[in-house]
Amino acid sequence: MNKHNAGLLFDELDEYWAAIADARFTEREVEFINTLIKKKGLILDLCCGTGRHSLMLFRKGVSTVGFDISAKLLKIAKRRQDQQDVKVPLVRGEMRYLPFRPETFVASISMFTSYGYLPSLKDDLKSLKEVARILEKEGVFIIDIANREHLFRVFRKKDWGEFPGFFMLEKRSLDVKGSKLHSKWTIIDKKSGREREFSHNLRFYTIRELKRMLGKARLMVKAAYGDYDDGQKFSEESTRLILVAKKDSL
Repeated sequence: MNKHNAGLLFDELDEYWAAIADARFTEREVEFINTLIKKKGLILDLCCGTGRHSLMLFRKGVSTVGFDISAKLLKIAKRRQDQQDVKVPLVRGEMRYLPFRPETFVASISMFTSYGYLPSLKDDLKSLKEVARILEKEGVFIIDIANREHLFRVFRKKDWGEFPGFFMLEKRSLDVKGSKLHSKWTIIDKKSGREREFSHNLRFYTIRELKRMLGKARLMVKAAYGDYDDGQKFSEESTRLILVAKKDSL
């Protein structure tokens, strides 16, 4: 498997990432997803990580498949499945090469900024074309990323965060022209005092750029939201950029 840097990053983060993701508003996000996907059928949770959306969707009666490149995050998802008596298929693979037959899913979701880690714009487009391939005609794709305009406006060079087992210092630098954020995370374990460092780059898209890319993949944008509350339309002040697209039926 050609494992890109994001896969290595999240494998190394392992349980630390699980704690970071668990701090999100999963219940509200899942309710939002359910308001947007009306048709019954199989849903692909693209870059599912620890399965926080997949498992909750399953418990709400939604048939879901979890897909991720990180073996360690999928291991956490499997452990949580066993604890919750949930049976969601978990598949490991690359988002540029989805191992599913055409028109398998009625919908796909990509939550909490999974796009932007791949090496290039072409790679992101390749992944979007794969999403379109595995969706039924008029299948729904929900993509949720950080809003570039808001993030650039409120940019801070460093922040501290506290989680159940560790502290995290994040140092950041912006490449405004390249629309990229470089982050260096220093994680300090509360019990042992051990420090670990993780670095990564994340590429951002404006709403126009993301709409254009989705269009090239035959995914036509039908709505844009700025948060997980139904009806909160997107604006430059929004913290999130959430687009709802449908596969072109032609």
